[in-house]
Amino acid sequence: MHRKKPLLIAAALAATAALTLSGCSGSSSSDPTSSSQLSIVAPLSGQLGDKSFMDSANEGLMRAGEDLGAKVKVIEAGADDAPAWERNLTEASASGDNQLIVTGGTVVASTLEKVAPQFPDQKYLIFDSPSVGDNVTGISYAQNEGAFLVGALAAQITSNPTSFPRATGSKKVGLVGGKDIPVIRDFIVGFTQGVHAVDPSITVDVRFTNDFASSQVGYDVATSIYKDGADVVYQVAGAAGLGVLQAGADSGRYAIGTDSNQNDLHPDSTPASALKNVGNTIYDAIKSFQAGTLEPGTTIVGNIANDGVGIAFNDALVPSDIQKKVDDLRQQVVDGQIKVDTAL
Repeated sequence: MHRKKPLLIAAALAATAALTLSGCSGSSSSDPTSSSQLSIVAPLSGQLGDKSFMDSANEGLMRAGEDLGAKVKVIEAGADDAPAWERNLTEASASGDNQLIVTGGTVVASTLEKVAPQFPDQKYLIFDSPSVGDNVTGISYAQNEGAFLVGALAAQITSNPTSFPRATGSKKVGLVGGKDIPVIRDFIVGFTQGVHAVDPSITVDVRFTNDFASSQVGYDVATSIYKDGADVVYQVAGAAGLGVLQAGADSGRYAIGTDSNQNDLHPDSTPASALKNVGNTIYDAIKSFQAGTLEPGTTIVGNIANDGVGIAFNDALVPSDIQKKVDDLRQQVVDGQIKVDTAL
């Protein structure tokens, strides 16, 4: 049976806005294939501590420092602070000290598209976005495919209260999104298709926090969905999603995690997490850059077939026969028998 290994989350979260990890001594060079230390700066469009998307990215960056001997500096910014994103990207580019600048989150793509042409000799890597320039390598994810899998699981949960004692058999499930933007709509489309692949009669209740940071808002929105009858809610709301997972535990129902394996946060009420293997893809891209094989102007795509996205089951909550049903649907996607719709 197919299994996904949980992603590692960074062991310690920084309290400051900039983090630095040096893997070895040496001076930086504009040539990534040289023997000197690779210097990377990562101005992010969010803050660490979400135990999900940004923490997964940070894990990949930190692993590059440890395994590849890179000097890595992570710069955090507010999730809604677009002026800070542009300022941090511009300053990192103008310094001339960094062979590779890494940023990410689909919301920052337009900012990088503005900054990158001003520094044509600088190389950039953006995760969760296609390439936005000749000197930018993009990493995109088929998040709709990962959402499809947890949608299928959510349908199984609400349809099988005998196997899932916290479920009522209401045939209602929910999704809490951070903001009504294209990438979140892509999650919604995939999740809904996965639900209806199991049972077209199941109701999908979609609501937004309009906030990627406030766990309290996430908690309140999810609690409302549970009160309206949903047996399980899937969160795609960044740090606000931590409140959704807490609401699942407190409401006596189920909540599904996203991006990283969040099953251990509330192991009695989190049956699975949709994986968006951000850290792994960032690490692999940096490794390619160090080897001189990363191609600017192109986009790397992570999907179900190459394990760029997937599902991590909580074996204590999801019976093996239910896992097999979801895995069978996964294989149908890989084989091309099912095409998951997209909002992008």
